[in-house]
Amino acid sequence: MGSRRAIELGAVILILLSFVGKIGGFIASIPDVMVAGLLCCMWAMIAALGLSNLRYSETGSSRNNIIIGLSLFLSLSVPAYFQQYGLIPSSNSSVPSYFQPYAVASHGPIHTSSRGVNYVLNTLFSFHMVIAFIVAFILDNTVPGSRQERGVYVWSEPEAAKREPAITKDYGLPFRIGRMFTWVKWVGL
Repeated sequence: MGSRRAIELGAVILILLSFVGKIGGFIASIPDVMVAGLLCCMWAMIAALGLSNLRYSETGSSRNNIIIGLSLFLSLSVPAYFQQYGLIPSSNSSVPSYFQPYAVASHGPIHTSSRGVNYVLNTLFSFHMVIAFIVAFILDNTVPGSRQERGVYVWSEPEAAKREPAITKDYGLPFRIGRMFTWVKWVGL
């Protein structure tokens, strides 16, 4: 289930239900174990949908395999280093894991003369998705590869995009809003 419409409908329902206090109390009473299980399923689906974007590129290419593997490996190891830097091993940190990137900002490994720069860089480099994006972006744009390996052949030719219905389906606007923006093709955007 990767439909944008399901997400939109779910968001509208959740916004409406947030105005009912009894629903909020019920959601707050859900055990942490169940929430953790749901989060595992949700993040697994998000990762799988992100990797499904690779369907336009050559997944058997060693260039692409190295870029994906290196970005996934570094996105797991670099933030772990940032989050553990400067902590006393025997201390029992009471900071929840989702707040750890923000707690890292005060004691991270980057030390410049500006506290604001330290805070921003230590926080950003402790996020897994930031490291994955930076590594994948740099490697994809610096390691030489053909248009088929990079997957840009699909978007570079308008005829290829029209032949591939998945492209228009994936990147179309919901609820036929795209009809309001038909003028964009005349401006060159």
